[in-house]
Amino acid sequence: MGKYRHWLSHARNIGVAYGLSIVWVFIIVNVIRTLLAPAVVVEPTGIPVLSVMYAWLDHFPNFAAAVKASIGLSLFMTLIFAPFIEECIFRMLPLTFVLGLDRPKVRAVVIVICGILFGWAHGSPLNVFIQGFVGLMLGWLYVKNSSSQWASYISCVCVHMMYNLTVVLAGGF
Repeated sequence: MGKYRHWLSHARNIGVAYGLSIVWVFIIVNVIRTLLAPAVVVEPTGIPVLSVMYAWLDHFPNFAAAVKASIGLSLFMTLIFAPFIEECIFRMLPLTFVLGLDRPKVRAVVIVICGILFGWAHGSPLNVFIQGFVGLMLGWLYVKNSSSQWASYISCVCVHMMYNLTVVLAGGF
């Protein structure tokens, strides 16, 4: 029974991180729509610039053209590739080093830094505010589900995938 309680705890943590992330983004995007409606630009694919940034693709023009031209490749990059790679870079690598420390303040600082870097990697300063919060929630989830590195990583990947899917389904905030 303890094993199932353990996984139920992980599932609850996933739900909390996902829910708080979506609520935060919904509130912020609606505030932005109200204040800056003409400035919110939507890509030709229908995916808003605020949610999925293709800025890094500009360094690879041929690949960028292929991703933007193919809905399938774009969805693969958004729903599969990005969550696995970004969670490895922004959560697993930095937070694994501080999980063993008996210093909660150091862990908190690293989670905040990882969240800011996660938002910054997604583009504009506005993304630091939006995706930075999502990064904070994912960092919290990684530490909360730290009974095993695999559970922490997969929990974050699942929430990241659900978040990206929600953004894609919402289409145009």
